[in-house]
Amino acid sequence: MKRILLSLSGFLAIFIMFPALASAISSETIIAGNVCNTPITDCGPSIGTPVSGANVTVTCDGNQLTTATTGAGAYGVQFIPASLCPDGANATVAASKGSENGSNSGTVNNAVNSDETLLNVAIVNVSLVPELGLLTGIVAVIVAGGSFMVIRRRKLSESKK
Repeated sequence: MKRILLSLSGFLAIFIMFPALASAISSETIIAGNVCNTPITDCGPSIGTPVSGANVTVTCDGNQLTTATTGAGAYGVQFIPASLCPDGANATVAASKGSENGSNSGTVNNAVNSDETLLNVAIVNVSLVPELGLLTGIVAVIVAGGSFMVIRRRKLSESKK
């Protein structure tokens, strides 16, 4: 009789623990967000233009996943099981497309009422004054050409004297 009760209690314990075990094994951490071409990382429909086809790398707790953004600039990755990217870990998202790139980081929040951690990324390649390089180049060519002409004219006029 003791053997039957012991077996039954063991079976009952396994039966009760199995859903919790299955839930822990199959749980996931989702990190998602948007990528747009504005210096503001809070991308939205009225802020910046979504960047489609950007390469996105998400690093969390030493684990790395890659994906690409959709036509609407959205990305999302799933760390399965959640132990690969646990609650409270720091996640870093880096996005790039062509010569533009950007990154953002944040703390993973796997709260029951929050199904994903949102990390928006802004990718931009902004020089301090983009027009200044072209403008400076044009001015340098004009000044150099003018200087050359003035010096040459002086030498020609001196040789005629």
